[in-house]
Amino acid sequence: MFEDKGSGIGFLKTTKARHAEEAIGHTEGLVTVLRLTMADIKPAEATLAIAKQFFDAHQYAKAVQAAKRAESIAIKLDERFGQYQKALQGLQSQIGSMKRLGLDTETIAKVAGKAEEKVVAGISENGAFVPNYLEARDILVRATQEGRAFQEKSEIASNRIFVAELAIESLANVNGSADNGTFAHGAASSLEQTIHVATKELALGNPGNAAEIAKGIEEKARCLKTQFAEATKSLTEIDAKLGDLRGEGVLTHEVETQVKMARDMLDRGLIEPAAAMASRLQDDVRSIAEHYRKASTTLADAEILYGRLQREGFHSYAADAALRDARRTIREGSYDRAIEHLERALQAFARRTNARASLGKDIEETRTRVRLLAGSGLSFLPDIQEVLGRAEREFHQGNYSGSSEDLRIATVLLDGVTHAPGPKK
Repeated sequence: MFEDKGSGIGFLKTTKARHAEEAIGHTEGLVTVLRLTMADIKPAEATLAIAKQFFDAHQYAKAVQAAKRAESIAIKLDERFGQYQKALQGLQSQIGSMKRLGLDTETIAKVAGKAEEKVVAGISENGAFVPNYLEARDILVRATQEGRAFQEKSEIASNRIFVAELAIESLANVNGSADNGTFAHGAASSLEQTIHVATKELALGNPGNAAEIAKGIEEKARCLKTQFAEATKSLTEIDAKLGDLRGEGVLTHEVETQVKMARDMLDRGLIEPAAAMASRLQDDVRSIAEHYRKASTTLADAEILYGRLQREGFHSYAADAALRDARRTIREGSYDRAIEHLERALQAFARRTNARASLGKDIEETRTRVRLLAGSGLSFLPDIQEVLGRAEREFHQGNYSGSSEDLRIATVLLDGVTHAPGPKK
């Protein structure tokens, strides 16, 4: 019976030993294969050695556990190393891509060394000290992503710079004159200097700044091109308006000189000041035309009115002087001054017209008073009527001074009659 029991125990040990041996053999085969890779599997080898020690000490259960642990460590290290290698290849590919674009790779190239240091530094995991492939991989992935983002920004900035250069070229050729070199220098030289700043920013690793500068250059070039077209159109329109004004007898020499200056600035590529001057000249020409027409029309109306007043017997040295000054200043092209002189003449006419209206009103009021006294038997009434009639005739003949004098006499006589004391009772 005891012999059977001993035989059973021996069989059990033999079975455990076989299982331990198989586990160790399986793990050793795996480790042998993984040695052919570049993965650092020393922690797995060390754990496998412990498994063998347990086996030699006939601690088969511990030997199996150690062998399985060694297998797990080897598999994990192999997987992590694969991820690390993939990340490293991605970083190297990104560096190559950046180099082809001429981008600075000095900083990103150092990341591989930092990742390698992280691997060597290792990490304690479940009682085993293993290479830190995980954090090293994260370092590589993060650097690759940052490099890719930097490259994308740099490509955007490079495209912006290219578009800005095209915009500058388009601006430089917009004039189309024989002396296009002078125009191109004046119009585009400052933008070309700025494009160098954008290129320098890109070279210094500031793609955001470079793109922003290039965008500003493109917008500025487009704006200048629009201003050039508008200024050219404005100056052409001004020439046409000046021709019309010259035909009306308006003096335009001063404006023509300024138009020539604006064209000269435009030909030299000084677009912004030329455009500003063209805009101002448009307003000036419009103002000259308005003031000339106002002055000439007002003068014509004033002369007609003065002629009618003269036929009525009105004459004014102030009005004569004002009209004479107005004609002179119109000939000189000082239309604002002419309008001021005409206002003086019109004021004289207004005073005359107001006096005439007042005199007519006074005559009518006096005539009403005389009518009320008709049939009263006053001995002086016929004399008053005669003087008043003469005042009316002089008024209609335009002899306002004589009419006013006779009206004053009639009024004095009338006042004397109406205020005289009545007969005593």
